[in-house]
Amino acid sequence: MFSRTRKRLTIYFSILMFLYLLVFNVTGYVLLSAYVHGSQERQVRMVVDNYLRDEREEIDRLLEGDMGEKEERRRRAEREHERDRREGLGTGSLRQYYLVVNSRNQVVAENLSSLEDSEELIRKLTAWQPERNENRYFTVDNRRDGKMELVFAGRRIFEDGRYKGAIYAGADVSAQKAVLRQWMFVLGGLSACFAVVSAWLGYVMSGRAMKPIAESFERQRRFVSDASHELRTPLSVIHASLEVLEAEEGSKLGELGRQILEDLKEETRRMSSLVTHLLSLAQGDSAELSLNMEAFSLRDEILKVVRQVKPLAQEKELFLEADIPSELRVYADKERLRQLMLILLDNAIQYTPRGGGGITVAALPDGRDVKLMVTDTGIGIPKEQQEEIFERFYRGDPSRGRGAGQAGLGLSIAKWIAEAHGGRISVQSSPGEGSTFTVRLPILRG
Repeated sequence: MFSRTRKRLTIYFSILMFLYLLVFNVTGYVLLSAYVHGSQERQVRMVVDNYLRDEREEIDRLLEGDMGEKEERRRRAEREHERDRREGLGTGSLRQYYLVVNSRNQVVAENLSSLEDSEELIRKLTAWQPERNENRYFTVDNRRDGKMELVFAGRRIFEDGRYKGAIYAGADVSAQKAVLRQWMFVLGGLSACFAVVSAWLGYVMSGRAMKPIAESFERQRRFVSDASHELRTPLSVIHASLEVLEAEEGSKLGELGRQILEDLKEETRRMSSLVTHLLSLAQGDSAELSLNMEAFSLRDEILKVVRQVKPLAQEKELFLEADIPSELRVYADKERLRQLMLILLDNAIQYTPRGGGGITVAALPDGRDVKLMVTDTGIGIPKEQQEEIFERFYRGDPSRGRGAGQAGLGLSIAKWIAEAHGGRISVQSSPGEGSTFTVRLPILRG
């Protein structure tokens, strides 16, 4: 039990740490990307502004000049660009490009010719009508530099309200993009490492946190087990003494005395049942308890249980029937499985009104599992109580249970038996319409 709880705590802690790392890394990457991209975009906008401020006369001359000079200007720009490329422009700089077009969208100056896909890039740039502080990213193929990522800013040039042309300036941001991508992978790898370390730390810390709880629970379990063992003998003696007293002195007792004697016997039986249940739960909580697994016919064992409790059903004028395939064989602890069926049938009879229908027991294979179903036509269980009825000593209706000899432990034991076999138990019920308890056990054998 504590092992499962420790694993769940470790899983919850690991998920929480993973989400924290994910949010932290995504936030950090987004902020870093925004800073880098913003810095790049501001730089190319500054280049455009500086061109317009420092080279306005040259730009105006280009926009109004002879297109025959275009080839010479292009070659000069290409030589300057090649010189800048060789010198590297410094490690903190971006390789810069520019393009100037006139009012007829004709290129009058550019240094994009070094790019293999320059015509396609020029076409995209000239089709762009830039707004102020607007940037665009473009990707071009270049055999020498590989795939390049460029960021451009643009300004349209007006004079006396007349459109004269536009200037575009850009920079190669491939290296910065590559660094961001590498940083993303680094963050992912670090997150994975930290997640593993966090899972290990969570497992260690949860074990330390649960150690005093486990020790306290173990002391309580030993006390319940020891007390149950000690109580069984005196209760057996009391019950036997009452039987002897009834046999020898019953005829001498008056009506009140016989009633008191019968009440004492009933209370002794109830206490014996409670002690037996407590001992079963104490054994179930012990990690040392093992199941005695064996192969047997499920139909034969269930029919034995049905025959055992049928007189109780007939006493309340209820029918009790079983529908179990004859070829259904299982591998389980026979005694524990009989105990589980007795608990479910006893509850079904207990909470079905006299003459109010009956109980049906069914079993069927479901893949490599077997499903056991006990259906009654009783008073039903409210939806809000259907999870809690499997808790120890739980009784949804205070008027139910004690007077009927119940202590609220039966379904807890049934749940333990199902889980000890690697299965589970559930209930479907509606008030006034009866209940169906379903036990799924992975113990089917062909």
